[in-house]
Amino acid sequence: MQIKKDWIWIILAFIITSSIFFGYYLLSKATKLEIVYKNWDGPSYVLAAMSMYKPNIAYANNFIHSGDITPNWTWLPAHFPLYTLAIKVFSFMGYFQSMLFVSVIFTLFSYLALYELLNHLKVSKYPLLLTLPFIFISPRWFTVSHIGSSESMFVFFVIMFLLFFSKSNHKIAAIFIALAQATRPQGVFFGLGLAIVAFIELLKSKDIVKTFSTYWYYLSVPLTLLLVFTFFKIQTGDFFAFFSAISLTKNLQSLPFQTFTFPSPNVETFWQEVNAYDYVLFLGACLFMFKKNFWKYGILSLAYFFPLIFIHHGDISRYAIPLLPFAFIAYSEIIEKKEFTWATILMSPAVMMYAINFMDHNHGN
Repeated sequence: MQIKKDWIWIILAFIITSSIFFGYYLLSKATKLEIVYKNWDGPSYVLAAMSMYKPNIAYANNFIHSGDITPNWTWLPAHFPLYTLAIKVFSFMGYFQSMLFVSVIFTLFSYLALYELLNHLKVSKYPLLLTLPFIFISPRWFTVSHIGSSESMFVFFVIMFLLFFSKSNHKIAAIFIALAQATRPQGVFFGLGLAIVAFIELLKSKDIVKTFSTYWYYLSVPLTLLLVFTFFKIQTGDFFAFFSAISLTKNLQSLPFQTFTFPSPNVETFWQEVNAYDYVLFLGACLFMFKKNFWKYGILSLAYFFPLIFIHHGDISRYAIPLLPFAFIAYSEIIEKKEFTWATILMSPAVMMYAINFMDHNHGN
């Protein structure tokens, strides 16, 4: 009964915050939600949904005016297809409307999923108070969860994977991590983490049959990658279209901390202290997993965190979003405090103003 009541509070908080945020655009802007629709990477996903990654169709409908879209090649396969397919499914309401609908619905699902995870792990006596700040922490999460992006879908699947993984229901957990993999390429890092966990379990138990029977379900991760690349082969003619697409940005580098190399491509400012904070806070969250006796979560989170230090991009806050569930577990004793909840609520206008200001400068024409 308490869980149902807490769900109601979470849903109400979602409705209120989303109404205020979108209401600002609907009531004060003549263009209504146009700026929201145009925020990156929403238009790219819409073009991918309209064309289903076929270069000639994308070229004929190139409303984002990208010079890297030709009749024979596009960079659209840099976007994994599950979110794109969801946009296609609901495109009867309009592609941009569908894009925002899918993002917002999965945002709500992510809130509820985090509550269920925190409640199951018993990391707090007050899972509701621990969950509510998730709406606004981090400001980057609030922004991407209210525009066209695959993060909210990815975060939902990751949290559900963690929930069923903690219940040792590996069959269902494998389905959710496979869905996460089909949503964003970064899912492979959790797959690598699972391989490390399985190897450690094998070393501890020295029972290869037991270890394999437990973890073989997670072959769903490489299988999903194979299916995604096969889909790209069918649609574009290139099995490795994803790698061809991401070669444009070269976001992953061999040297660490390339986000602090302004001026350089994808690093637009030397004001980078927020990324330094993110590295410290999220690494701290990973390490706290071991202190709190969630060593498997520790391995999984470190497997995702480690590549972040090699990203050559100024938007580390966005890349780190899937680590937020681990951060809420790690810092639960602080976040669950009423004082922290009140601070989050009272400063929520600052987060919304950040999101509005960000959107005003992060959109296509």
